Amino acid sequence: MEQWSTREEIDAARERLEAGHEGWRRPAAYAVGVHRDGATAFGLTNVGTSPLPAVVLAVECGHTSGTATYELTPDRLGAAIEALSPAEACTELQHPNLVEWKRLAAEIGERGGQPVAVFVADLEDTPVDQHDRAFREAIA
Repeated sequence: MEQWSTREEIDAARERLEAGHEGWRRPAAYAVGVHRDGATAFGLTNVGTSPLPAVVLAVECGHTSGTATYELTPDRLGAAIEALSPAEACTELQHPNLVEWKRLAAEIGERGGQPVAVFVADLEDTPVDQHDRAFREAIA
């Protein structure tokens, strides 16, 4: 399996993914959360940070630009984790999204729930649904 051992290799991987994902525009904010018992919660949010996990997640969701939410299957979340896992080889960086996605996958496996991805193109955009509203509350 491919490994990205340095910051330069991570940057190169991100550039390849972004260039290969036609129509891609980096979001102003994004996250993966869980919808359970009528509520959506987020353990980690990204506002203006972490472009590699953003594009990895977008590829798995089929997202290119704009503000949108995606209900994921556990398998789809697992695919995003697998696609981002080569970054773990770079020990000079922390990988909070990967850590959070793995934690979330384990939690969903134990307690159930629906993984949800949220992308916000512009923080001034009107929330598109309940998941987006919960995300906006989490980043406020």
